[in-house]
Amino acid sequence: MKKLVLWMLMLLVLLTGSAMGEGEFPSLNEQGFYDDGEFVYENADEGVWRYAGPTLRVEIYRRTQSQPKQIWYEAEVWSAEGELFSMIPNNAEKRMTSLEWPYIIARKNQTVLAINSDYAHLRIEQKKRVGIILRAGEVLSEKTLEMNKGSFPNLDTLALLPDGDMQVFWSDEKTPQEYLDMGATDVLAFGPWLIRDGELNAEGLAKYGTSKAPRTAVGMVEPGHYFAMMLEGRHTQSVGAGVSFLAEKLKDKGCQVGFNLDGGQTSTMVFMGRQICKIGQTSGDKVSARKTAEILGIGVSELVADVDDEW
Repeated sequence: MKKLVLWMLMLLVLLTGSAMGEGEFPSLNEQGFYDDGEFVYENADEGVWRYAGPTLRVEIYRRTQSQPKQIWYEAEVWSAEGELFSMIPNNAEKRMTSLEWPYIIARKNQTVLAINSDYAHLRIEQKKRVGIILRAGEVLSEKTLEMNKGSFPNLDTLALLPDGDMQVFWSDEKTPQEYLDMGATDVLAFGPWLIRDGELNAEGLAKYGTSKAPRTAVGMVEPGHYFAMMLEGRHTQSVGAGVSFLAEKLKDKGCQVGFNLDGGQTSTMVFMGRQICKIGQTSGDKVSARKTAEILGIGVSELVADVDDEW
């Protein structure tokens, strides 16, 4: 009932706001946030999704090109201090063994924006070289590959820091203790890293992830200003691409840091508890990305779809 009332209030604002066109953000404060509750706009037909709250603003656009056929989603995120991207498990007590559809994990945790993670649980399950993995300040895996010596993924890392900073490293550039000493809360291992200090990883981009596939990446312009991207693939409307496609888009957006996450059937983007992208190599448009142990997400809202809501 509470959620219904909130949605009705937002609808009233949209219908009565004389100075605000359909889908436009309401009046925001100097920091770019919304002081009067929460604003949500979803228009799948036009490919536009927006959210604004007291500490978070998200703007997503679906982009297309015809040669070659590509469909991708660009999510730009602005957050206040303390509003951070983090790894969100399906079950915190069974962090790497309890699997669920990504959109369900987002709904259970009322996550505003979510993308897939490094899919580390599969490497743990298969007892493969996992990479250096930290979750919530705890070291889950220490073994990794030598720099640029392994097959894809090469297990480069993305470190998430409590001040909102994101940093990327070669697979064996730092030890687990060094990540702890720098204050990292979560460390993801997949790669390659795409951008560091504003420069593209030419060596990594030439060597890893060159096939056409669905892809997901996350980047940072500066702490509090982020960019996430999901590229569809393996279906007739979007063929997919190598990781360099995402790296160049992130650089064009001004990202100083960029990191490639797991792709293929894992690749996804979820807004307000609903998967907004199409998963290729499946039957039908409403197939979820594969089950996972966790998502990479930001923001909490009671307006996120309930677990038992329709797709």
